[in-house]
Amino acid sequence: MPRYHFHITDGSQLLNNHRGVDLAGDAAAREDAVALARHLKHSVAMQGWDWGGWFINIVDEQGHKIDEVAIADI
Repeated sequence: MPRYHFHITDGSQLLNNHRGVDLAGDAAAREDAVALARHLKHSVAMQGWDWGGWFINIVDEQGHKIDEVAIADI
């Protein structure tokens, strides 16, 4: 199973996910990224945070960007 990493960024700040997660493929990684974006956007702990301009970059185990999810759009 391939390993994916979800990096949260606004273009200047970057929160790396070094551990990663094993998923069935690119579609499953996108689904997980959308779920993570939804969780971040609606989390009580992050209530009031402006997610405009923040993305979750989906990166494969070779370091290639697979896709990105705009947190504000979820």
